[in-house]
Amino acid sequence: MNKVHVRIAEQPLRKLFLPAAIALSAALVVGVGAVNAQDDEMAADGIDGSWAVDTTIGEFDDFSSSWVGFRVAEVLSPGGDLEAVGRTPLVSGQLDVTGSVIENALIEADLTGVVSDKTRRDDAIQRALGTGEFPTATFTSSEPVDLGAVPVDGEPFSASVPGTVTIRDVSQDVTLELQGQRAGDVVVVVGTLPVDFTSYGVTMPSAPIVVSVEDSGDLEWQLFLTRGEEMADDELADDAEADDSEE
Repeated sequence: MNKVHVRIAEQPLRKLFLPAAIALSAALVVGVGAVNAQDDEMAADGIDGSWAVDTTIGEFDDFSSSWVGFRVAEVLSPGGDLEAVGRTPLVSGQLDVTGSVIENALIEADLTGVVSDKTRRDDAIQRALGTGEFPTATFTSSEPVDLGAVPVDGEPFSASVPGTVTIRDVSQDVTLELQGQRAGDVVVVVGTLPVDFTSYGVTMPSAPIVVSVEDSGDLEWQLFLTRGEEMADDELADDAEADDSEE
């Protein structure tokens, strides 16, 4: 498969995340010419299989790649009302799909990679998230979700996916509202999830110039996925045994 190139105009971090429909259209400026005849044949075969987050698509420098992040309102003095935004490109995960059904969904974000639009706040973010002890945030789906129809190449789709978000070893049941679109053998998924960060044990950062930081905000994500081979149960077991032997 030819490499898919993504181009999004570079913007300040706090202004980049657009409403989901617009962000989806922007994210899918993927150079459709790069999707070759082999991709078209794959697309015609449906979307059965395991779709893994592909971190080779796009660039994190202009946020045209896969990332998971957050957005929260703050008041600074001086500075006034602002939004603090942080994102990490260290993302993995997959969707297992049969026909029009998402059987399983897993997203993992390495929070040690979170950077913000103001580098001076990055250390405070790491402390608030407790990444030294809790470096990973996850979402795991709890039940299959039927999209109603197999997504058509080039057409947007949406899904409500129930599951569990875990941050700082605190797990809560949520429903992710996903918007997605296919481009050949690439799927992009975007969305937001309102959260109360303090309910996950996050103590909002403070500093002399910080007047206030809201307890609640949004988790945000933009994920590019490409289809791979789903690992058989015995392969997963072998990997687990290998990991145990290395410890």
